[in-house]
Amino acid sequence: MIADIQNALKTLIYEEAGLPQDALDVRFAAPTSNWVAGLTRPTLNFFLHDLHENAGLRSMEFQRADSVRGAKRTLAPRRVDLKYLVNVFFKSQVDELGRDEWNVLWRVLAALMRQEEWEAKYVPSAVKELDLNVLGTVNTAPNQTNYSLFTSLALSVRPHLNYTLTVPLDLNISSLAPFVFERRVGLRTGLEIESGSEADVLVIRSSWLIRDENGQPVRDALVRTDSGERGFTDASGVVHLPVERESVRQLDVLTLEGKVLQVDPAQSFLVLESER
Repeated sequence: MIADIQNALKTLIYEEAGLPQDALDVRFAAPTSNWVAGLTRPTLNFFLHDLHENAGLRSMEFQRADSVRGAKRTLAPRRVDLKYLVNVFFKSQVDELGRDEWNVLWRVLAALMRQEEWEAKYVPSAVKELDLNVLGTVNTAPNQTNYSLFTSLALSVRPHLNYTLTVPLDLNISSLAPFVFERRVGLRTGLEIESGSEADVLVIRSSWLIRDENGQPVRDALVRTDSGERGFTDASGVVHLPVERESVRQLDVLTLEGKVLQVDPAQSFLVLESER
């Protein structure tokens, strides 16, 4: 994921800051003094020096997705902050003020500030699959940690940026609850329960999962059996009816759009096709 993010960041920088790819490199190395001395081209460097979870954005919610095997519950991704020290290095400068370097840094600052929430075209496909965006924050306030970084890298303190990217991390924590097609519950009202005795009350519930031809759940649809039992589908497209599955010969479905369809109740997962 980090490699995908950094490749996307490189594309964003070149496009948003209008930097020439044939004349300036964007790299992600530890800028030690020896590394800087070995540069042969102007270089914009993003040094990843810290990463930790953004606890303020943590979500303990589970996302639900129904499949033919049951209901899959997946823990929402965590959010991680990637902290970068951003520097520009030119082998030679126009003058002692380092104007070339600072002009590049200025354009990069504007580009990053414009992309506080990355446009979709810059977001890697692996992040889009998690249905979350990439957030970017520039902090220009003095930071004592940065001065320590320059010292540890054997560099002189120079104008720089602090850039934080907040990206999702999928922990791959999920559980599968098998879909129950028919449930029978026997209730005994007597105080004494004899082994093998029949239940005083028998509660039967059968379930069907109804989707449209695109695989999306059909919600708030009225479902009725040929013997008169009826109920509405929930947000997941599931309807529960107090009837034995084997006794149902026909299901009539009335959708919110006013379509009336007859389906075969023998199937566990019913698919409603749109009218041609």
